Amino acid sequence: MNWDDYNQALLALVVWREARGEGSEGMKAVGCVVRNRVKNDTWTQIISAKWQFSSLTAPGDPMLVQWPVEGDPQFLEAMLLASGIYNGSIPDNTNGATHYFNPSVVLPKWAATMTKVATIGHHVFYK
Repeated sequence: MNWDDYNQALLALVVWREARGEGSEGMKAVGCVVRNRVKNDTWTQIISAKWQFSSLTAPGDPMLVQWPVEGDPQFLEAMLLASGIYNGSIPDNTNGATHYFNPSVVLPKWAATMTKVATIGHHVFYK
């Protein structure tokens, strides 16, 4: 395994944990948000930054203990999407969003300071 493989595996995990119930477009959108944040930092720094993707870093988040099982069709799709998002072959479906949330779960304070750019599934996307 090399660093590109590792980054893609982390991206697939965050996509799966954050949006596996949102269909292909929702999973793609979460992956695109990660890609939109990668500028001066690495993929791993963005994905593992505390409180940024709660399913990977927020203490007490129930997703922290969730792992895909071999053959999980949603994780297989997440891996395919992660590959295309990582290598740039999948276009951004979020209009450049760098943040998102599910309004039925949380209403973060930062949303008032940003511009809403898309709604995909249950998530609202901002930049």
